[in-house]
Amino acid sequence: MLTKKNFVIVGSVTLALVICYSVFSVVTVNLALTARASEIGLYPDQFGLIYEDIEFSPRGDESITLRGWWIPASDDFQPESSKGTVIGVHGLDGNRENLLEMAPSYIGEGFSFLIFDLRGHGKSDKAPMGAGLKEIQDLQGAIDFVVLNHNPGPGGIFLHGLSYGAAIVLLTGHNEVSVGGVFSDSSFASLTDLVVQEVADRTYLPLWGASLFRPGLIRAAKVMKGLDLDKVLPAEAAGEYTYPIALVHCKSDQRIKITHLAQIRAQVQEPPWLVAYLNCDHSNARFDHAEHYNATALSYFNSRIEGDLE
Repeated sequence: MLTKKNFVIVGSVTLALVICYSVFSVVTVNLALTARASEIGLYPDQFGLIYEDIEFSPRGDESITLRGWWIPASDDFQPESSKGTVIGVHGLDGNRENLLEMAPSYIGEGFSFLIFDLRGHGKSDKAPMGAGLKEIQDLQGAIDFVVLNHNPGPGGIFLHGLSYGAAIVLLTGHNEVSVGGVFSDSSFASLTDLVVQEVADRTYLPLWGASLFRPGLIRAAKVMKGLDLDKVLPAEAAGEYTYPIALVHCKSDQRIKITHLAQIRAQVQEPPWLVAYLNCDHSNARFDHAEHYNATALSYFNSRIEGDLE
């Protein structure tokens, strides 16, 4: 029989568990949704490339200024000298230089290249990260910059994203008429799945135990950040593409496991360009398998120009 004393004990224990649950959820969301901006150390002229410093705002938000480089396909800076434009999107805690080593390959193949710093990263304005949702506007701003200044035409823009950036390009490209191809390197399939997995990896909780925190994480993000983590679903977005996309991942990736690639692959409408690399860490295939990686990216984008665009 539940006595008053027992009722108080049960109530106190329950309250303590609720408080611990809430605090853990808040701390985890804060850690997961905090970016650490890194300094830019490489510049295009170190690769013998001409470039222009550019600024633009996220689509629909002129309160933020994003900064990047426009690297033209030829010295005359004329749109007709380029077969298309690749926009590169870096990962969390990175900056535009993370994709700079791709520039010589893209320029050599006749593509112009735009790389920029997401909000809160590099030399772009400091602003809270948006779990991929607000960063869609950042990428849309880059797309608008190319459309306004370089007249790419329908399908003349191509997206190349790394890790967090790989998720952003998947979330963005299918809604853009000017985008004709998407190369996604090491994307997660679902942000909440990724956060739950990291909770399990970094604590003594089994995966099922970490999953119990999913509702708390979602609630904390909505209350604290105004973000709906349940909407950050790159795998679902991948299913919106009516043309083949390119998906790249490292099989031994411990940060975003190869199972995320399988989930994304399961959603696509058209057979993707799919490469799973051996012996490389998270989003490092571009270094550890540089020759094959570069050739794959170029072949994919060229295929979108030469035969797949409708």
